Amino acid sequence: MIYLLILIVLLAAIGFGFAVANWRQERRNLAIQSLLDDADRLEAKLLETRTRMRQVEGMLGRLPSDITETARATLASEAGIQDAMKRVLSHRLWIRENGSTASIAKLREVGVTARKSLAQLEQQLARLEGAGSELQAAYEKSDTLLGTKPAKRKPDTAGAGH
Repeated sequence: MIYLLILIVLLAAIGFGFAVANWRQERRNLAIQSLLDDADRLEAKLLETRTRMRQVEGMLGRLPSDITETARATLASEAGIQDAMKRVLSHRLWIRENGSTASIAKLREVGVTARKSLAQLEQQLARLEGAGSELQAAYEKSDTLLGTKPAKRKPDTAGAGH
């Protein structure tokens, strides 16, 4: 009888150990999946930002270059987007190389950093959208006041080919 009780306790301990290990692995898998999802969202937002920057840059074509020189330099700069894309790639490589060994706390810390970057990018994109809308409204008002026909705009191709 005592051997049976010892066997039951031993099997329960082993089962509990497997359950804890499984739970930890599931937490790790969820944390890694969250990091990869964050990287996907960040990359998509960067591509959207690049597209929108090009659209706004195209709208500047109707203004004299001396007025838009600074804006054009900012919008034409691919360096910021390329740097951010490199950081996303670096983020993905870190996940691949360290995801299975990093602590859950470290995985969460990396996730918080990625989500902060995404929030900052979304704010910048919102400002860019606002500037583009204001520029379009100014063009429409100018066209109305001058009695000119608005220049034909290219169809919005945001997201095309991505």
